[in-house]
Amino acid sequence: MAAALLPHRAALVALALFLAASLAVLDDYGLSFDDNRERFRGGLTLDYVLGSDDALSHFPDRAYGVGFEWPLTLVERAFRLEDSRHIYLTRHLMTRLFLLAGGLFAYLLARRLFGSGALALAVLLLFLIHPRIYGHSFFNSKDVPFLSMFMIALFLTHRAFKRDNLWAFALLGAAVGVLTNIRIMGVMLVPAVLAMRGFDLRFAATGAERKRILISAGVFTAAAALALYATWPHLWVDPVGRFAESFAHMARFPYDPVRLFRGSLFTSANLPADYILTWFSITTPPFALLLGGIGAAALLQRGAARPMQVVRNTRLRFGFLLIGCFALPVATVVLLDSSIYGLRHMFFIYAPFSLIAAFGLKWLLSILTRTRLRAAVYGAAGAGAGAALTAMALIHPFQYASFNFLVDRTTPERLKTQYSMHLTGVWGKLGLEQVLAGQPSGPVALEYDINIVKTRGGFPQSDRARMRIVNADLARFSLTRERPNSTGKTLGTWSVYNNAIAFLAEKTPGDNPYPAAYEAARSSEPIARSEYDLYLNRDERSLTYAKEPCVIPDPEGLFYLLVYPERTSDLPEAERSLGRANISFYFQEYGDEFDGKCAAVVPLPDYDIAAIRTGQTGAFDPVSPWESTFLFTDPDVYRTAYERAASREPEVRAVFDLRLDEQRRTLTYTREPCVSSDVELPFFLHVEPKRLSDLPEERRSLGFDTRGFDFRLRGILFDGKCFAQIPLPDYAVAGVRTGQWVRGEGEVWEATLLFEE
Repeated sequence: MAAALLPHRAALVALALFLAASLAVLDDYGLSFDDNRERFRGGLTLDYVLGSDDALSHFPDRAYGVGFEWPLTLVERAFRLEDSRHIYLTRHLMTRLFLLAGGLFAYLLARRLFGSGALALAVLLLFLIHPRIYGHSFFNSKDVPFLSMFMIALFLTHRAFKRDNLWAFALLGAAVGVLTNIRIMGVMLVPAVLAMRGFDLRFAATGAERKRILISAGVFTAAAALALYATWPHLWVDPVGRFAESFAHMARFPYDPVRLFRGSLFTSANLPADYILTWFSITTPPFALLLGGIGAAALLQRGAARPMQVVRNTRLRFGFLLIGCFALPVATVVLLDSSIYGLRHMFFIYAPFSLIAAFGLKWLLSILTRTRLRAAVYGAAGAGAGAALTAMALIHPFQYASFNFLVDRTTPERLKTQYSMHLTGVWGKLGLEQVLAGQPSGPVALEYDINIVKTRGGFPQSDRARMRIVNADLARFSLTRERPNSTGKTLGTWSVYNNAIAFLAEKTPGDNPYPAAYEAARSSEPIARSEYDLYLNRDERSLTYAKEPCVIPDPEGLFYLLVYPERTSDLPEAERSLGRANISFYFQEYGDEFDGKCAAVVPLPDYDIAAIRTGQTGAFDPVSPWESTFLFTDPDVYRTAYERAASREPEVRAVFDLRLDEQRRTLTYTREPCVSSDVELPFFLHVEPKRLSDLPEERRSLGFDTRGFDFRLRGILFDGKCFAQIPLPDYAVAGVRTGQWVRGEGEVWEATLLFEE
C-alpha cells in the first residue's frame, strides 16, 4: 500500500495541507442566505422518501436538484445534530471536503492524461487555488459540489473511453445522473459522451465492435437516467414531465436580482453577452488564465493540423471535450439569454479550464528542451500559485470578493462602484463577533437585517441567546453594507482592496412604541385568533400581530402576508398573474418582544382589499406552523351580492352555477345547498384571450392565462350557501374553463363558458 502511494506523495502532502488549513479556518465563515433553504430542501426530500411528510410536493423550490443535499441531510440525522451551529459547521466541512475530493480526481485525471506527476500536481494546485471558489467552498452547497462532481465525471469519462467496457460506462452514467441532480446543467455530458461514442462507431472495424459500442452507449444512457431518477424523488411521480419542468424553471429563474457590472446595473435575465467571460477573467488567478489561454490555443492548433485525431479516441479528442465543456455552457447562457445569479452558477467551467491550462503547461515544456528553461516554467507556475495563495491570505475571510489585477484594486472605494463585492449573509460574522467581544455579558440589541438573522445561527447557543434582533429605532448596534450616517458611531469597518464592504455602528436606541400598540390592539376584538391574535386598524390601514405569553424564539422566522385585492388591476404588473401582493416580513422589521409579549404593526396597501392570508415559517423550517385567513370585506356585502347574482339565470350550471356580470369583467360562483367540504379543493380558472398577444409572455405557449384561487380567500359560506366573485382580465376574453381539482389526481369537475359577441 505504501509503495503504491509513494509516487503520489507530493499530491497527498498538498491535500493534507489544504485539509489542515480548511479545519483551521472552518469557523471563520458565516452562514450564506441559501444555507438554510438548501438544508431544508434536503430534509424535505428525505422525509418524502421515508413517507413521513409529503411537504415536498408543495414546496415552491422542488424543481431544484438535491444530489448533494441528500448526503448532508443523512450525516446530520445520523449524528443527531440539532444545534444550528453544529449543523452548519458540519455542512460547511462536508462541502469543503467534497472540493478537496474534486481536487484529488483532478490530479488522478491529469496523471492519466499526461503520465507526469509534476503536471498532475500542477492541475491539483490549479483546481484548489482559486480565491473565489475557495471562499465559496465552505458555505455554497450547490455550485461548489457541482464543480467537484463535474471533475469526477470528467475523470470517469476518460476512464470509460480508455477501458471501453460496460461497467466503466455504467459508472460514468451513474455519475452523470448524480451530477445532473446537483445542477441540471450536468445533462450536457449526456450528448457529449454519446457524440464521442458515435465517432467510435464510425471508425469501428468489425460488427462485434460496433455492437459493443452501441450497447455501451445504451448502458451509459440508462445508468444516467436511472441514477437521476433514483436520487431525485421529485421525478418519481412524472419523470419526463417534471424533468422538463425543472429544466425550463432553471433556464428562467423566477428570482431576478440586480447585478452591478462595469459600473452599471443589470437584471440577471438581461446581462451583457460578455458578463460570464469578463467575471471569469477578473477573478481567476492570472497564472491560470495565461496557461489556460496557451492550452486552448495549442489544442486548437493541433486539432487544425490533425483533424482525424479530434474524432478518434485520443488525448486530443479529450482536450476538445474540455474546450466544449468550457465554451458551450457559456455560449448556451448567452444565446438562450438564460438568467444566472452571478459567476457562482458557472463555477463548474473551471473544472475543464484547469485541465486545459495543464495542456498549456505541457506545451510550454515540450518546446523548451533545456533543463533550466523547463525549471523556469515550473518555477513561474509555482510563483503564480504562491501569489494566489498570498492574495487569498491577505483578504481572508473575504476570498469570495476577490479580484485580480485586471481591474483597479488600488483606487479607494472605486472597485465596489464597478462590480458587486458582497455575498449575502457571510460578511456579517466578523461584525457580530466584535459586538459580542465588546459587550461580554448581557443582551445586545442588533438592528434587523436578514443577513444578521441568518448569520446568527452559526454562533453557539449562549451567544445566540444574547443577540436581540430589533428594528432600527430600538437597536443599539447596526451592521450594514452602507456607511453609517452621522447619528451612528462607527465601531468597525471591513475592507477589501481599499473598498469598505461592511460597517459596525453604535446607535442611541429610541423609545419603544410597541407596548402602547399592544395595549391599543387588545382593547378591541381580534379579527382572527391563531398563534397570534390579529387586529385590523381600518383608519390607519395596518394589521397588528399580538401574542402573550411570547418569548424568543416565538417570533423567529418569516411571517408571510399575502394580500388579495378587490381588483387585480390595483396590483403591480408583475403580481397580477398571481392575483395577490406578497408583503411578507420578518417580525423584527415591524415589532418587538417585551415583558413576555410580542407586538408587530404592519402597514397595508391603500387599495381595496378582498382577503388576507398570513402565517409564519419557522426559524430553520420554512413549513408554516400556523396560518390565518380572513375576508377583509364585511360578510353582509357578500350576502347582498349573492342575492343579486341568484336573481339572474346562470350562464352555466355545474357543481357551481356560473354567471358573468354585464361588462363580463367578473365571474360569479354560487352553490346552494353548500357545505365546507364543497369548497376545500382549489379552483382552477383558465382564461383564453381573443388575442394571444394580450397574454403575459410566459403564458403564450399555454394559450391561456391561469387565475386559480382558494375559496377561503375569494368567497364566503353562509346559511348553507356558497358565493365567490373573481375578477377577470381587462383584455378581450374569448372564453373561460373552470372547475376544481385534486393535486396530483386531476379534475373533479369542470365547465366552459364561451364569450359570444
